[in-house]
Amino acid sequence: MTQQWLPDTEPLDGPAPPWGTETTSGAQITVTNCYRCGTEVSGLNGRYACALCGWVNNWSEGHTELPGPEMDPDYPGP
Repeated sequence: MTQQWLPDTEPLDGPAPPWGTETTSGAQITVTNCYRCGTEVSGLNGRYACALCGWVNNWSEGHTELPGPEMDPDYPGP
């Protein structure tokens, strides 16, 4: 006889934001199909990577400008 294991669950404070909405940091979660294998992939601001086949879209195809090097916490400065 086998027992079914049920994970411990905790209620969320509120509903999770639906796909394509803004997160608290201003990043937008976007969804598309992988150009190589067709799998549905999610990304931030139009930047995607497929976990199945390894396809990654070019950074310039995103919906927003990437932050500059000065926004990097490890940036050595001028």
